[in-house]
Amino acid sequence: MTQPRTSPDRTAVPVAFAVGITVLLVGLIIDPLVIASIGAAIAIVSAFLWVRRSDRPAATEVVPPSPVAGEGERYSRSRALERATLALGGLIALGVALPAAGFAILPSFLAGRHRPVDLGPISAFPENQFVVATFLTDPQAGEVSRRAAYVRNNGFVGHVPSFTILSSRCTHVGCPTQPNGPIFLQQRKAEHTSGGEVGLVPTLPAGFGCPCHGSQFDTEGNRIAGPAPRALDRYDFSIRNGRLTLGRLYSVSRVDGTGGQARIHSFPLTGAGVPVTGPESLLYPFSPPS
Repeated sequence: MTQPRTSPDRTAVPVAFAVGITVLLVGLIIDPLVIASIGAAIAIVSAFLWVRRSDRPAATEVVPPSPVAGEGERYSRSRALERATLALGGLIALGVALPAAGFAILPSFLAGRHRPVDLGPISAFPENQFVVATFLTDPQAGEVSRRAAYVRNNGFVGHVPSFTILSSRCTHVGCPTQPNGPIFLQQRKAEHTSGGEVGLVPTLPAGFGCPCHGSQFDTEGNRIAGPAPRALDRYDFSIRNGRLTLGRLYSVSRVDGTGGQARIHSFPLTGAGVPVTGPESLLYPFSPPS
């Protein structure tokens, strides 16, 4: 007598559910937007199929008629175990996935709350000269939010003022860089703005260097030596009522040309140590905002 075989669907669906949960958890670490979404979709679809098929007897399952109406088991033991396993797996996945998703995704929404920074009137920035500007990114947080940027007034391009505004943070591990040249601290000026005091110190750099691991950048922010994977990040800017206002940071692979005529190869802001071009960038499909 031939041994009846169990329907493959009843085995494949739980396996698919487990695979979906695994892909979801791995995706929360590697790529919450793509891989985790695929895992969640697999888990949801397989869970739906699992519940539906658990209501139907398997091909080898024989449900004997109850001798008396109203008597007998409503669900078989195997069906009850399937549903219990599904419920327990879902609870475990939910308990693990929600905190991980919160840490992975929530910063993206919080990073969207950008505060423009008033650096003062454009007349405070001499043309073709770098100034080290220090400012508060969050006035409520106070001095712990103070940052520095290298600002150069490139003059006018057509009828529009042009500025080069470089982040002072090295793109290797985020250490503060320093101008490779004199800094005229005795000429420091302070601009009092709605966002707090802005310090402006003139400098004549031949480039910028990182004292931590030796990365070097030219005056356009291009990496010329050291382990940094890309050029210095830059700030968007706008002119409001004759005042220079910082916008968002963005990442740069390289800059061709100089000043107002430069061609900037820009990318969305990525974390320190992350390349934005080349084969290495494929190893970083997702990078939380800095």
